[in-house]
Formats: sequence, C-alpha cells, structure tokens
Amino acid sequence: MKITVLMGGNSPEREISLKTGQAVAKGLKEAGHEVQLIDIESVASVLAMPELKDVDVVFPALHGGEGEDGHLQAVLDVMGVTYALSGPAASSLAMDKSATKRVMRSAGIPTPDWLHVSWDRDTEQPDILVGRHETNRESEGLTRERVFERASRELGFPLVIKLNGAGSSVGVAIVNQPGEFEESFLRIVGASNENRVNVILEKFIPGRELTATVFLGRRLPLLEIRPREGFYDFENKYTAGASDYLVPAPVHSPLYEQISADALRVYELIGCRGIGRIDFRLDGNDFHCLEINTIPGMTELSLAPKAAQAVGISSSALVDDLCRAALHASEHRN
Repeated sequence: MKITVLMGGNSPEREISLKTGQAVAKGLKEAGHEVQLIDIESVASVLAMPELKDVDVVFPALHGGEGEDGHLQAVLDVMGVTYALSGPAASSLAMDKSATKRVMRSAGIPTPDWLHVSWDRDTEQPDILVGRHETNRESEGLTRERVFERASRELGFPLVIKLNGAGSSVGVAIVNQPGEFEESFLRIVGASNENRVNVILEKFIPGRELTATVFLGRRLPLLEIRPREGFYDFENKYTAGASDYLVPAPVHSPLYEQISADALRVYELIGCRGIGRIDFRLDGNDFHCLEINTIPGMTELSLAPKAAQAVGISSSALVDDLCRAALHASEHRN
C-alpha cells in the first residue's frame, strides 16, 4: 500500500507527535509498504495537499489540538481521503474529557468527580464553571475564589488539575494542599495557547495506574504503570527507565475482567475505530476510568505497543493492521 503518515502540527504535543510519526513510518516500512512521512504545520495546511487522494491510506499521528480533536479527521473526510483510526465525532468527544466523563457516568462506568472551568485570557478570570451535573453551571460574577471554594468543598484535596483537551500528560498537576491551588491552576492555564482555556478539576484517586488498549475491537492485556518516582507525568512517561511496566497487570479476577470490559464499553460508547487507550486508577478493589485516547502514542516507550507485544503483535503488525482495516472499511463503504 501507499501510506502517508501525518505528524507534527502546532499543539503543545508536537514533539511527541514527531516521535510517534517516525515510529509508525518505521513499522509500516518494515511491513513492506511505500511510506511518505509529512510534518504538517497545521491542520489547515492539509487542504493544500491534493496528493493525499492518491495514497491508499493516511495515518494520522498527531497528538492533541486539531490533529486529534476531530478537525483533521473532518478535513480528510471532506477531501475523500481514507485514513486510519477514529472519525471526527469520536475524536471530538474523546478529546473533551468532561464530555467523555458524562458519557461514562451516564453508562454507570465509575469516573472521578470533577468540575469543568472555562478561563478567559482577556479578563484573566474564569467565566464558566460546570459541575458533573449541568444544573451546577455558574457564570455571572464567577471568580477564582469561587472556583477554589467549590473545588475544596466538592472534590477536596489532593485534587488533579489538567487541560480538558490535551494528552501526553501535558498540562497536569496534582495539588496536595489548598495553599498550592492558585499557583498550580494558573500554571496549567498557562500551558495552553488557546484564547479560552478549558480546565478539569478532578478528585484525586490514590492507588495504581492502569491502562487498557482496545485494538480493532479486541481487548488487549491490561498494563500497570509504576513510576519509580512521583506520578506518571510527562517526564516519567517519556524518559527511558523512569517507569516500570507490568503486562498483564497483576490484578485478580473478576476485577481484571470488569476493568477490561468497561474499557471496551468506553471505546464503543465513544464510537472509536481502530485503536483506543483507556486510562484507569485502581484503589484497592475500586477503579475509576479517567479518559480515552483515540491516537495513542506509538513510540518505543508507549503503552499501546507494549500491550500488543504481550500477545505477540509487533509494532509493525499493529500499524499494518490498522491501515488494512481502514482500507477494508473504506472499500465496503464505497
């Protein structure tokens, strides 16, 4: 097949995207495909690439921003280009952590309590505050003090602050004490380059970090991440030797089966295609689903390839199968 891998973009996760793109291209070449690797400046620049219509499949290897939130996928649909992984609707929903958590909560899948804050860069103040129920929405006269008050009362400490539409552990802070809240909140807001910044305040769940990968509708083994220091932040995620990985995760049945089954349910509820990585926290026998990623990393340190390798699926076979599935689905739609 002729396959074009798109990578780069202009999100804060650009550097990780470049690594994923290189890894995907390497795997596809090993599988015998003709591969072109393109570093795009922005999703808008894809519209000026009519040559994409001449390839069999495009593999989006962008993380965060318009490369993962459905904009790129919508552009490729308009252009009539066949591409791997999820479509616009699933990509958009999965990138919106607050919306995804509402879907999970309505389906009975446990997820930590949260508040969704919209921050206006012009006024340097929050202008919308939404709880897990839409009736909790506040806007008029909203202040940082009010956000802090509700976070303290409804979530308690420690709590997690993270960007609503980012991955790769970009823009995440664990706030252990009330006195750390304002500095951490402003630092996370500053990690975004958007005029309106959407932030999630989430109840911190102690315990173990698990991730589940669904590959072409198949549940791969659960994987446990054990950072050697601190939590699984950007540095621990992308520094070789900073974390240990156990796959399959040492979780007893039936708990293992419950987590794995809920991962598949989230994948299906969001409407994903190809692959999805679903993140969990496990505290004793209680687990909570945090989010789903529709374009998981594909580097040598990434989690989805590790889960695949545990059942004999090489990194090359992983990306090869994703592209073949996309082409097969496109042929049947036509």
